[in-house]
Amino acid sequence: MSDADIDDDFDDDFVDDDDAKMVEEAETSVRTRLSSLEKRRLIDNLLEEKRLAKELKDDLDDIDNFDEDGDDWDDDEL
Repeated sequence: MSDADIDDDFDDDFVDDDDAKMVEEAETSVRTRLSSLEKRRLIDNLLEEKRLAKELKDDLDDIDNFDEDGDDWDDDEL
């Protein structure tokens, strides 16, 4: 028996075209939801990275403005 004969045996599994359409619609729906979830995950990751970058920048700005000798004078002007 050739491969083509085996494939032909399964062509009649969906006797009704409506069943085939329902399966195809279900598969499309699952793919769409997975795609949406993946996009949402990527957006969440991007927002988290931006938040962390801003937090790090703010921390570095605080370190740059730290008065090392404890007086009220701006050390950069001297």
